Amino acid sequence: MGRLGRQDVAIPDRPSVGYSLLNMAPKHVVVIIPVFRDYDRARQTVAAILRCSVPSPFSVRVHVVDDGSGDGTAERLSEQFGGRIEIIGLPENLGRSAARNAGATNISADLLLFVDADCEPSDDRFLAAHLLSIREADVSMGVVEGQDDGFWHAYQQAARVRRDRLARRTFVAHFTTQNVMIDARLFNSVGGFDEAFKGYGFEDRDLAIRLARAGARFTIAPGARVIHRDTLDLAQVCRKMGEAGATTSQIFASRYPFEYRTLGYEAIDGQRHPWRGVLAKLLWPVFQPWTQHDAWLQWRLVPFKLRAGIVRIMVAVSYLRGTLRRHR
Repeated sequence: MGRLGRQDVAIPDRPSVGYSLLNMAPKHVVVIIPVFRDYDRARQTVAAILRCSVPSPFSVRVHVVDDGSGDGTAERLSEQFGGRIEIIGLPENLGRSAARNAGATNISADLLLFVDADCEPSDDRFLAAHLLSIREADVSMGVVEGQDDGFWHAYQQAARVRRDRLARRTFVAHFTTQNVMIDARLFNSVGGFDEAFKGYGFEDRDLAIRLARAGARFTIAPGARVIHRDTLDLAQVCRKMGEAGATTSQIFASRYPFEYRTLGYEAIDGQRHPWRGVLAKLLWPVFQPWTQHDAWLQWRLVPFKLRAGIVRIMVAVSYLRGTLRRHR
């Protein structure tokens, strides 16, 4: 990809620190899958990874990081796959940043591939597609697709179109650690994920910006696709956005004001726009019951754009309410 984003976070045409895989000729790939109380989907994802074809001279090892599940997830995965994977157990739930870092610590690897436990590769060419893509770059961004479940599938597709538009202004709109391969030396040089991001959201975009500032080249791997096996519901989506507004958004906004504004979050920050926060408080009692019973999202008699627009407003209100809860 060419130069994207703001000038001080632009992606150079060639890395300044010499991480090009053309020079490194890497051979060892570690796939890192964090999981928290999600055995069934983690099992499907691991099985799909192990089925993937791996071109020579690469070798692949799967690290599953059990983030303090305490429900037998790690034991069941170990029983299912045995020595074909490595289980890294954390004594307590530390969050996604810490879990991903644990999977990448003290290992010998040329490439790190981060995949969420609920993101199943769509076919056995998944790894080969990433490896082909990253030969010309330092970060290979895969594609995340929704499962074909009606409204939420269409909603996520529409969100991807919006991210494509935003990416013309800031490349981080495309970056997600649900499905991304990164040069291991570059990842370690920037310190991995920042574990200050303990709540939901923004840890992936923070990493992307630090990688870019270290001289990384980014590319999209259209053939490296995963299916996001998450059955969404409106209450869950609103809860996560409220959590992001209350916790991690403050760190991201203070560090990267341009990206915070360009990605659209500044406009729905109740501490920056107090009158919008007041409006969110007034609207939430009306919206909240509709988030608990969201069968109406599948009403095909109501145009999709109208349903999607209402959901976007509800999600924005949830985020606004979250920002009002964070410490000033």
